[in-house]
Amino acid sequence: MFTMIVADDEKVIRESIVECIDWESHDVKIVATCNNGVEVMDAIMDESPDIVLTDIKMPGFTGLELIEKIGQMDPDVEFIILSGYKEFDFASQAIQLGVRCYLLKPAGEEQLISAVENAKANSLLKKKQSSMVQEQKRLSEQAEEYHRQLLLYDIFVAGTDPVRAVQNLNAESSDGYLIAYFSFVEEDFLIPFADALYQHLGNLGVKPIVDFLYVQHSMALLVKLSEGLSDKLRIFSEQICLPGQTLRISYNANTYEDLAKGLTQLTSKLLRYPKIFSINRHLQQRELYNAFLSFEKIQILTRQLLHLKDQERGDTEIQKLLQSYFFPVEDMELLHNYGIHLLSQLMRKLPETVYYKSIYHDLLEKLSSCQDMKVYRELFKEHILLLLSADSEKNSIIAQVKNYVEENLSDPDISLKKIAREQIHMNVDYLSRIFAKDNGEKFSHYLNRRRIETAKDLLLKQNATISFVANKVGCGNNPRYFSQIFKKYTGYTPSGYMEQYAKK
Repeated sequence: MFTMIVADDEKVIRESIVECIDWESHDVKIVATCNNGVEVMDAIMDESPDIVLTDIKMPGFTGLELIEKIGQMDPDVEFIILSGYKEFDFASQAIQLGVRCYLLKPAGEEQLISAVENAKANSLLKKKQSSMVQEQKRLSEQAEEYHRQLLLYDIFVAGTDPVRAVQNLNAESSDGYLIAYFSFVEEDFLIPFADALYQHLGNLGVKPIVDFLYVQHSMALLVKLSEGLSDKLRIFSEQICLPGQTLRISYNANTYEDLAKGLTQLTSKLLRYPKIFSINRHLQQRELYNAFLSFEKIQILTRQLLHLKDQERGDTEIQKLLQSYFFPVEDMELLHNYGIHLLSQLMRKLPETVYYKSIYHDLLEKLSSCQDMKVYRELFKEHILLLLSADSEKNSIIAQVKNYVEENLSDPDISLKKIAREQIHMNVDYLSRIFAKDNGEKFSHYLNRRRIETAKDLLLKQNATISFVANKVGCGNNPRYFSQIFKKYTGYTPSGYMEQYAKK
């Protein structure tokens, strides 16, 4: 169902639009009615409507000012102008702002329904072209990276059968697969060679199915097979020049119709070596396998941690358990293998939600560049607690919203939809509900309250100008709006507030 806000400073018109048409039969829900621009702004931030039907002239903001402002914050909103003003410049400005429908009062029932139906179609098209495509692309990339990481750790760390491990990897190819081996790659030149190979594959439009794998002077590459690819890789190995490399790099390859069969052959070759390294596209090198790592201990630890989570035993016992396993480990590579294997085991048991995946990827990114064992342990402990603590998802989300507001209070385009889409990556309606329920107020009220609290502090303690304060709290491009919401929340204009309280 589409959501719509109706805004007009004339109560009769608002009520007639809402009550005289059965909007639900047209798959439309009226989520708010407003009599001025300030109310519309708040309602849009709280409700994230699909459609806004608004008058041109209203107190606070004009309809055109409102459209321009919201267009910067949320370009997905569809506007319908309803006005008694026939001047062409209003219609012209509305068209420039992207409004597709401009109705003159009094508009008939059929005109209103037709305009809303057009707005619904446009809204749906926008969602398909922008939001859906963007979100699907992001989730697809996340899922692909997630399964690539799990595949390596499943096979080389957890010892999972490649036939089973490959089931979650989206890498179907009708042409088959190529496993290429580059021999005599000296360890001192491993990263320069990997860098050159990744660049070469990028120029060919080829994406490796898993990160490069390296054992004792040999690198393995797994890709989808395409015509002439093997010859191009052979030429690359013959022509590459690494200053200081004493041996000529040799090349050989095998092709497979079945990915699982190819991985089985590759695994059997690589597991003969005591250490296996992966090199990702960011040229980060990590050890995958260590003969001294106890996988049984990790599996036991996983079960114990999940049991504590189910029993809601609290953070203290979880921390003690993690410390008993991780603090005795003094080798950085071993610690990393220990941590990644535990994390992969937990992720296999926890629900596949955006929240859990975001913690997983955030931790992988931070750990990949961490070389300090103390910092590593703390990072790992904090993230595992986020995964396992009771109500961690809900509390973390609310904290993220508030932290974002505090850090971006001067941003005039801040909105809950923006935070949901760009920062937390979750449904804005769900975010709005849990924020209002757990914080005791809607997001718009919280945002305005924080703006006014900050503004009051700046006006009195720093003796700042009103324009400076308006800019600091996200209202610099519209001082009139700043004065209106300041008076709404304090009962004073900014200058009146300064006069009243500056001497106290």
